[in-house]
Amino acid sequence: MRILLRILGYLGPYKRRVVLAYIALAIGVGMQLLTPRLVEYVIDRGLTRPNYHAVTVGSLAIIIVGATLGIFTYTRSYIFQYLAERVSYDVRNELYQHMQRLSFSFFDTAHTGQLMSRATEDVNSIRRFLMMSLRSIVQSLGMLIVITTILLLTDWKLALISMSVMPVLVFTALYFGKTIRPKFLAVQQQFGVMTNVMQENLSGARVVRAFAREEDENRKFDRELWTLNETYMNTVRQYSFYFPLMTFLSSAGITLILWYGGRQVINGSLSLGRLTAFYLYLTMLSQPIRMLGWVVNSAARAIASGERIFGVLDTRPKIDSPEDAVVLSSIKGLVEFRDVYFRYDETTEDALTDISFVAEPGMRIALIGGTGSGKSTITALIPRFYDVRSGSVTVDGIDVRRLKLDVLRDQIGIVLQDTFLFSMSIGENIAYGKPDATREQIIAAAKAAMIHDHIASLPDGYDTVVGERGVSLSGGQKQRVAIARALVMDPKILILDDATSSVDTETEYEIQQALQSAMRGRTTLVIAHRLLSLKSADEILVLDSGRIVERGTHQSLLEREGAYARIYDLQLKDQEELAAVAD
Repeated sequence: MRILLRILGYLGPYKRRVVLAYIALAIGVGMQLLTPRLVEYVIDRGLTRPNYHAVTVGSLAIIIVGATLGIFTYTRSYIFQYLAERVSYDVRNELYQHMQRLSFSFFDTAHTGQLMSRATEDVNSIRRFLMMSLRSIVQSLGMLIVITTILLLTDWKLALISMSVMPVLVFTALYFGKTIRPKFLAVQQQFGVMTNVMQENLSGARVVRAFAREEDENRKFDRELWTLNETYMNTVRQYSFYFPLMTFLSSAGITLILWYGGRQVINGSLSLGRLTAFYLYLTMLSQPIRMLGWVVNSAARAIASGERIFGVLDTRPKIDSPEDAVVLSSIKGLVEFRDVYFRYDETTEDALTDISFVAEPGMRIALIGGTGSGKSTITALIPRFYDVRSGSVTVDGIDVRRLKLDVLRDQIGIVLQDTFLFSMSIGENIAYGKPDATREQIIAAAKAAMIHDHIASLPDGYDTVVGERGVSLSGGQKQRVAIARALVMDPKILILDDATSSVDTETEYEIQQALQSAMRGRTTLVIAHRLLSLKSADEILVLDSGRIVERGTHQSLLEREGAYARIYDLQLKDQEELAAVAD
């Protein structure tokens, strides 16, 4: 009930239309209830006497009632459809906007397919419920009360006999609703699993084909699709049995009318027209009761879907701006880590331990270490993708947890190791962080990233639309577009997370030369595996298992003959000696 009321709460902004829809519904129901009385009038006053005038008047009245019913049925159908579409629009919009605010830690564990399922199939379940079932619930209850009253006032004995099966019908419907909801929840959950498998396969299409794993992926998808089929058919078996049962019970009530009411007609204590009206009323009553199962079915699916949607909406962002957030209109770029400890969710060991360093404005800090040493984690704490477990990360002397989040991130340019480009033009991708950037600014950033010449050679230049995830560009080209995207923001803090890993050595050297001027005046943190790109750093931090094990300049670290020197010997010494011999 709590979830159902929460779903109905989305109708709040449309109260007038809801009222209008139910007025139209009430008038339509009134026209339906008037029809049996008109039939009774035609039979008893026109056919049995006979009276042509009564037949004509009654027939015209039925036509007028039918036309009125049609007008108001159209009105309420249109309004209920409008309400269902508006609510589905509002729910999808709220869900999408809420997911934009959720922290990185949420997406570390969430499955894309499950989130897509919530935004599509689950919202559609709610839409169908509001479009049909909500109207049917009120209509059925209204008709149940009014028709029961009419039947009791018409012939209470006949009414009690004919409606003796109603308690069984209601109990069956309620029991069905109670048992069917968990089954539909399982269906919705499995639909999300199937969607997730499909999404992963489509996203990794090149990897699948490169390793000739098509058959394995087909089997995986077939397994989840078959599980979805079995889960759904288990649900179908239950409500497929329910509907014939309800039809049988309804038919039993009609049989009782004909048996008992027919005897009364023969005895002369009940007119044929009234028995016919009684039969029509009971038929009207049995239909909404039979539909009660369908309504319960739809409500169960909507509640199961609402449960999944509200599970996301009720997830509070772990990272958000405080109410009294400090707004820095501009920053100098002073970054300081003070005794920082950090641990990812669902882990028991710290990813960072006792990290302390200072990056003065304009300094270039290089981070080096093996996989899992904590390099990317350090850079993720500056724009506050995660919060430290203890210690602090400050920008211009202010803890990032006190700063307004979007303002902080607006002044940090980031080039991530996993380059992502959107399915839009190259110019729009570069200007993504600064939508109001001029074409001159976009070109300047592209030149700094050494990608302008390639873009200019394309038929549509900066208006060239890249494929999904930038598939029409090479890895190096995508990374250079990502670098341009960071530079166009003119950030005071620049983070390069292995930003040149997908380019060759010559191109990396050209980019590094171009970035020298772009880095001037910015605080830059660079993660790279090629030490050649780190030699000019003001300070190099060597990390191992989340700890800083060495720090210093390139030359001082070589003289120390520690971890950095060993990496240098393995990676660069032979190359430099060969180059010296060649010279």
